[in-house]
Amino acid sequence: MSQASLYLVKLQFNSGFVGGGSMELQLAVDPVSDTLNGRANGSIQEGTQHAPTFTSSASGHMHATGLNGVTKVGAVTGQAVVSFPPPAIGSYLAPFTASFAVDNDWSGKGSFSVGDNTYQCVVSLND
Repeated sequence: MSQASLYLVKLQFNSGFVGGGSMELQLAVDPVSDTLNGRANGSIQEGTQHAPTFTSSASGHMHATGLNGVTKVGAVTGQAVVSFPPPAIGSYLAPFTASFAVDNDWSGKGSFSVGDNTYQCVVSLND
């Protein structure tokens, strides 16, 4: 059995287009059980006049692929609190999911969904 210890990783998800979304996914990775636990913070519908922001718990699993280009795949789920900035003040709960396929440098592709909004993203390590 591996004696690897728990470590932290921050991933940046960027859709790269106006009207898209972005988020930072902060995860505690347990390499022994391949579990992920953490928090997501981001915004949806960026580029609109009053883009909603969200925060969510996130838990799930990660697996090694054994491939050269994509060495890790992972997925997390949670419950997001979506908030509207002034003048449209308010919040609501929405389901949250995120998945990613990355290399050893934590760079690759992924997607995240908050309610009915889904964004395909470039994923990178956020130092």
